[in-house]
Amino acid sequence: MNANNKEKKIKILTLAYALAVVVLGLLALFAIAIYGFGADNQLTKKAARIFPYPAAVMDGVHIISLNNLEENVVAVKRFYENQDFGSVGLKVDFATADGRKRLKIKERDLLTKMIENRIVEMLANKQGIVLTKQAVDQEVNKRIAEFGSGTDLTDNLQRLYGWSLEDFKERIVQPDMYKTMLAEKVRQNGTSGAQAKTKIDQAALDLKAKKDFSEVAKKYSEGESAGSGGELGWFSADQMLPEIATVAFNMKKGGTSDVIESSLGYHIIQVEDIKIEDEVNKLKLRQIFVRTQNFSDWLLEQEKNIKIWIPLKDFKWNKEAGVVEFTNNDLQQFESELDKNSPDEASMIF
Repeated sequence: MNANNKEKKIKILTLAYALAVVVLGLLALFAIAIYGFGADNQLTKKAARIFPYPAAVMDGVHIISLNNLEENVVAVKRFYENQDFGSVGLKVDFATADGRKRLKIKERDLLTKMIENRIVEMLANKQGIVLTKQAVDQEVNKRIAEFGSGTDLTDNLQRLYGWSLEDFKERIVQPDMYKTMLAEKVRQNGTSGAQAKTKIDQAALDLKAKKDFSEVAKKYSEGESAGSGGELGWFSADQMLPEIATVAFNMKKGGTSDVIESSLGYHIIQVEDIKIEDEVNKLKLRQIFVRTQNFSDWLLEQEKNIKIWIPLKDFKWNKEAGVVEFTNNDLQQFESELDKNSPDEASMIF
């Protein structure tokens, strides 16, 4: 290599290093503006689209980007502004100082939901749950059928949120599927579920041995009605869990059901009486109820084992409650007085 070529290479490397230093310096300046001063302007938003500044970090490796959070805030804002709330005496206004605070509340709630969705996906993957493209597409097709047509769905997604069908899959369908599948896995494999099943099965054996329903309820039931021998009172079908109503309204007076599994746990019901009131069929019920662990409670316990860091100036993570909270006293005070300062604001009602 001659002297000229060597000198040329050194100049190119020097220029490359200089550019790298400038870029890193700009990234650092934007980071200081975003995290140190809470800057929220077009310049910082453009920077966040180019570089994945984190809005939240889980276990040091799982990141929710600031840009994704901003995109969801824009979508929610668009949704509210595209509704005709005036016809029901409500309004939406994010342009005022109070309106910007209301939008900040939406941003806080969105970040909480995004963190939960990512944690659910993390936990689902640990349980061996992985969504395939085919499974997601099948779920989307099912939702399209429920909606009417694919064109109707895509048109509404674009009009209301500015989303494509792929956005809908990524932001709504996949998180819902992960949560449903993980909840089912937890229900099937949870220790509390096995213990609850053993307990309700023993109650069923006692009933088959002709023991009094009231006494069995007092012994095994975990519901509030246990002290009164399982007495629940009168119910119409729409006042019951669907799983209970399906069985109960096919029973005769005096009948006792087999074990019924619901989203809350295990039940054995007895129909004490039947009547028609105001042309509505009603049943007087007694119940033996054994609770299984609620998925939300289980998820909160899992979240407590995950390190969650929110670098944004206005937010912090409440580990015990499993939610994002405001660090800003003004925002805290504003939210505590929402009933007074936003009585007809649709975004705070729906």
